[in-house]
Amino acid sequence: MAGRGCSSSRVLKTLTGGFRPLSETWRPARHELSPDGKREAGPPGRTIPLDDLQVSFQATSGMMGDIMRPMSHLLAVTCIATLAGVSPPPLHAQSAAPVNRLIERLQQGRPVIGTFTRTARPDLDFAVIDEQYGDFDIAAVREAVAAIRAGGGAPVTTPVVRIPLAARDAPQAVVKQVLDAGVSGVMFPDIETRAQAIAAVSSLGVGRAAGAGVWPLDPAGTLVAILQIETLAGIEHLEEILEVPGIGVIFLGPTDLAASAGEDGPNAPRVDALVHQVLEVCIERNIPCGYPIVARTREDAERETTRRIREGFTVLAVMTTAR
Repeated sequence: MAGRGCSSSRVLKTLTGGFRPLSETWRPARHELSPDGKREAGPPGRTIPLDDLQVSFQATSGMMGDIMRPMSHLLAVTCIATLAGVSPPPLHAQSAAPVNRLIERLQQGRPVIGTFTRTARPDLDFAVIDEQYGDFDIAAVREAVAAIRAGGGAPVTTPVVRIPLAARDAPQAVVKQVLDAGVSGVMFPDIETRAQAIAAVSSLGVGRAAGAGVWPLDPAGTLVAILQIETLAGIEHLEEILEVPGIGVIFLGPTDLAASAGEDGPNAPRVDALVHQVLEVCIERNIPCGYPIVARTREDAERETTRRIREGFTVLAVMTTAR
């Protein structure tokens, strides 16, 4: 291999202490709209190997109250592979790279690593400001967005807001406020029906009016809709949910899914089977699928992140409970 790049096999060897080639690849999503408004897969895109792989881990504070503790130091492995002297082509033709780092990395076929936090973490691809619980506080959102973007330089961490569950069926007013506050992505909790998915994606229309398109509907879009699947009802209606054009990422909620399924926790075998059921459908439809990782130690975070990337997850929120 030319230059000082390294293969994904070496990355996995570094992370796990063992050697196993990363042969899996991820085919970027390409979506078109049929005359009836449904999503159709475009012509098969070029399969991009995950040789150009960056896996970065960062602790978080601010999710699950005081349970989460900042990691003692950054866990990062960066590998830039130069293939024949050229970089992987972007997924969509566009005049300039998107300002949304989450979208940019998905277009490049690279894993996207973030966490739930309200502080500046320039090493992260995205940071989720969680407003699902308690009273919605737009002033606090503005403050958090300013803090996340304060690092300066490029690429800047993409701020995402998870909106209140109470706004799930009619999110337009809340979404307008968070977009006005400067976020580039919105996470919609507990989506269970096609109607809720339509409401979620269409609520980003205020961004389109301001000149910021919704990716992947707009190939050069800088806004992304992240829909959470967290219940048996969501999985039951998954196929019709995924027919809604404009979904950027499907993000699983394994803890709530466990509660919905009557299981003890997110690691229960049945929950894991349900998680992979969703993942397989997303891969078939070329829709990025995300998963939250909560680990006790940084070593566990490394191991679990490596495993989930190999399984096909492309958007990971990595957290640790270690002091």
